[in-house]
Amino acid sequence: MTDRTSVINLIERDYNVSRETISKLEIYAECLIEWQSKFNLIGKSTINSLWHRHILDSIQLVSTIPEDFQSLMDIGTGAGLPGFILAIYYNELGKDIYLVDSNKKKCKFLDHVATRCNVDVKIYAERLQDLAVKDSFKVDVITARAFASIDNIMSLSRPYSHKKTKYLLQKGVNAKSELTNAKISSKLRVELINSVTQENSYILNIERK
Repeated sequence: MTDRTSVINLIERDYNVSRETISKLEIYAECLIEWQSKFNLIGKSTINSLWHRHILDSIQLVSTIPEDFQSLMDIGTGAGLPGFILAIYYNELGKDIYLVDSNKKKCKFLDHVATRCNVDVKIYAERLQDLAVKDSFKVDVITARAFASIDNIMSLSRPYSHKKTKYLLQKGVNAKSELTNAKISSKLRVELINSVTQENSYILNIERK
């Protein structure tokens, strides 16, 4: 189930999205394919399964994000995965979505697609540790998809977390072994959630006990 129509039907059914949201996701997909040849935004082998491998993979996080959250930061967002897809989903609800990536070309793409989709996001074209020197704010949810080790993500994002910040980290086949070796505080609870898009891939749901 990787073709566009099947994935759109699934998203409409399982995530209760409007036709307007689907239209914005379609604009995102068109822009990504258009810019892919210039900026290599995603792996070439995944272009044909864009809707399943990237869009559905991102939007599945809404099942785990608290309904009352106000702010979210996506670290190492790249082509806006999952951060910009979540920004589209929550576009009408006035959430603060921060997208951080040191690759200026990818951030240029994000600026373009945010304008095309008429979605309000805050884009930072720099490393998270450099951003911390310039700008300080706290967020309710922190996401990252294939960005860095669990320990590095927790360390780099510490300036932006508060006592109730939830981490949703998308990891591949090495998720369990990485989790075993991670230095996670005993004050945190970790839940391993199976990804809906890939067997042996997981979402790590980390929050304070």
